[in-house]
This record gives sequence, structure tokens and C-alpha cells, in this order.
Amino acid sequence: MSAHPPISAVVPGLDDFELLETHLPILLDELAPIGGEVVLVDDTGRAVIEPWVRSELAAHLGDPAHLDLVRVVSRETNGGFASALLDGVAAARHELVFAMNPDIRVTPGFLEPLVEHLADDVHSVVPRILLFGEDDRIESVVEIDFDRDVAFVRQRALAGEAERFVESSGPVTYAIGGAMLLRRTPFVASGGFDRIFDPFYYEDVDLGFGAWAAGQRVVYVPSSVVEHHHRGTIRRRVDAEFVRAVIERNRLLFQWKYLSADEFGERHLAALYRSAVDAYQRDQRRELLWLALALDRLEALRASRAARPKAVRSFDQVVAESRPRPDVRG
Repeated sequence: MSAHPPISAVVPGLDDFELLETHLPILLDELAPIGGEVVLVDDTGRAVIEPWVRSELAAHLGDPAHLDLVRVVSRETNGGFASALLDGVAAARHELVFAMNPDIRVTPGFLEPLVEHLADDVHSVVPRILLFGEDDRIESVVEIDFDRDVAFVRQRALAGEAERFVESSGPVTYAIGGAMLLRRTPFVASGGFDRIFDPFYYEDVDLGFGAWAAGQRVVYVPSSVVEHHHRGTIRRRVDAEFVRAVIERNRLLFQWKYLSADEFGERHLAALYRSAVDAYQRDQRRELLWLALALDRLEALRASRAARPKAVRSFDQVVAESRPRPDVRG
């Protein structure tokens, strides 16, 4: 009998065949005993993954029978991670879904601790994600901090504090979208990630922060370990200046989505004004462009704010309550 319910692992990807042939066998070894499945979402728009699965994947599996646990969802166009993940989750057969990027390598036993921590009031859980498999570089300890009253994501366990976050589970602001366990039904019903952040970045920050604001929690589980063998797919395919502009635009949109009118007026608006004046005086036209790009999405932002569930925590309350707590020692 399975220790926990069956799980669908949803893996959106492009033509990442080298990563898939390396990482899928280990994942399937974990899913097979519990009747799980892998849903590969082909986001190339060229339907290249299914032929590869039929002709190549079996040769890389320890048990060729595991091939029967793999299904492919082929998208007609390349729509990006958010829409690809939603299609895959919608197609999943099981209620518990592990969303996973192709460059994630799981380790034996990683699923059970995640399932154990997915309590009724928990929106999603995230494992200890080791960048390049290095114990002192944990990516999943995430929180919101501020620079001149503009929010940004801080990762303390990538900045010399990893050893403080290896024993105890606890809050984090969001579960990193490339390695998180959540429930299928609410994710699909909500439409998945907010498309205001398209084409990439901050959609998973928004998902977790929104869950906290609505009264749920997101939990980091260090006893579950995966490795992130980062390939930087976006930065290889898209101009670096464009990537930076999207990140900075989405950083502003994220904060604007959750600040109340009072919070925006009393603190954030003044910070934006100071930043814009400083950028103009220093001839930092890029920073002014980032602000303009965010302002260009105000109509979509209004719709996004209106669609939010009723908040039971303020912006500052979410920041405080979702802040990771290091292990207590001695």
C-alpha cells in the first residue's frame, strides 16, 4: 500500500532532451510505487517531445515499464512556463501535483516529506533546492525584503546562511515554481499563474504571496531534497536587457497588486517618486523604462487586483509571517 496518495509530476519544457533523459528516470522510480505519473508539456509548438518519448526515453529508464507512466501534452504554440504548466496540471490525473522544471534532479524519498507537510491550510510546499547540488546553496529559502521601499526577493540561504536552514520546516513567502507540490483543483480553478507577469518571472512569487494574503501558508521542507542543475534557458534564448526589464517591471507589478490604497499612498508612491527623480538626475534611463513598462499594464493590474480573493492579511503582515525562520541551535 502506498505511503501517500498518487502524484502527478508536471514537467513543462522545450527540447530539453539531455535534461529529460538524465532526470526523468529518477523521478519515475519515485512515482511508480505510488501509482503516479509524469505529464510532459511540450511547449515548443513543434510536437517534438512525444516522438522522442516513444523512440528514445525507454533506453534511459531502469525499468522500461515506467514508460507507461509518461504522458505528453503538446501545445500548438510556445506560450511560456505559466500557460504550459496550467495545461499540464489541468491534464493531470491526480489531485496532488509536483510542478517540476526539466533541470531539477530529485533524490530518493523526496516526495513523502512534502506530502506530510501539505496540511489543509497549506497552499504549497517546496523542498530544499540545492543549486548545482551544493549543500551550502539553498534556493528555496525565500522572503520579501525592501530596497528604498520597493519589494524584492531575498534568498538568505544563497548568501552564506544555508547551514541555518537544514533541519526545521517552516514558512517561506512562496514555493519556487520549478519544484513545488500543490493541489490540482484550486490551481486550475484559479487559472494558475497570473498572466500579468508574462512572459516570465515573479509569477510564483505572486502565487505564494497571494495564498498567504488569503489566509493560507507556504512551507519549506528541508527533509525533502532536490538539485537544481541550472541551465539558464531564458537567458540563453532572450536578450539579457529584456530579461532585466521584465524582472524589474514585474517586481513593481507584484507590489502594486497587493498594497492597499493607504499603503501605496503613504510609503510606496513617495519611494517611486524618489527613485524616478534619482534615475533622471543620474541619466539612468533604464530605470525609467522599467517604471514606464509597469505603468503600461495598469489596466491589466486593475483586473488582477479585482480578481484577488478577499485578503485576511495585509502586505506587511504577509511579509512578516512568511519570513523564513532559521533552525534554532544550542
